[in-house]
Amino acid sequence: MNMIPRSFRRSQFREERFKTYVRPIIDAVVKKRGSCRILDMGGDADYWQFELPASGVEISLLNIEAKQQSSDPRFHVIQGDARDVGEFDDLSFDFVHSNSLIEHVGRWADMKRVAAEIRRLAPNYYVQTPNFWFPLDPHSNAPIMHWLPQPLQRRLISSKSRGFYAKATSLDHAMQIVEGTSMLDRAQLADLFPDAEILTENVLFLPKSLIAIRSSET
Repeated sequence: MNMIPRSFRRSQFREERFKTYVRPIIDAVVKKRGSCRILDMGGDADYWQFELPASGVEISLLNIEAKQQSSDPRFHVIQGDARDVGEFDDLSFDFVHSNSLIEHVGRWADMKRVAAEIRRLAPNYYVQTPNFWFPLDPHSNAPIMHWLPQPLQRRLISSKSRGFYAKATSLDHAMQIVEGTSMLDRAQLADLFPDAEILTENVLFLPKSLIAIRSSET
């Protein structure tokens, strides 16, 4: 059962968020400083297919796994851990962007480290994450799977591939999948980003995603 209508897809949500929240921050920074240096934590060049200013934008793509450098000179691929981006000084960037990353970095202590790095590295940031209380698990595309006890989650992920998850081939593999995602609620996101505005993205009157946003330019 797909609880989201066909007219609503991830790419459409991302495009709407980009136009509403991300692009205005970039535009404001470019207008004020003449350029905008962006750190995208856990991102890739394909995400930035949306229209950007004609010049002045540089985007560093930080991922824990190695990725190939982009042929687009605006992008610089970096291998690193979002929990400790020690190679960069405070306020090294104008804007930190993070889309559906923080729920995958580990337990609460790991999330706190990532949040501290985001807040340290730029005066402006945008952090989006799926809402724990939305009934459709966005990673498996299975209703309420993320609400189930861990043993039931392991059984489901071991029976077949689901959404972004491949079928688990062993209990160890299943545990890695189940423990690899810890979805957040609004109170948790607000605690991680106390200087941000916390926004809710709704679909069918249900809170689908949460966004923490701080802009010093607008």
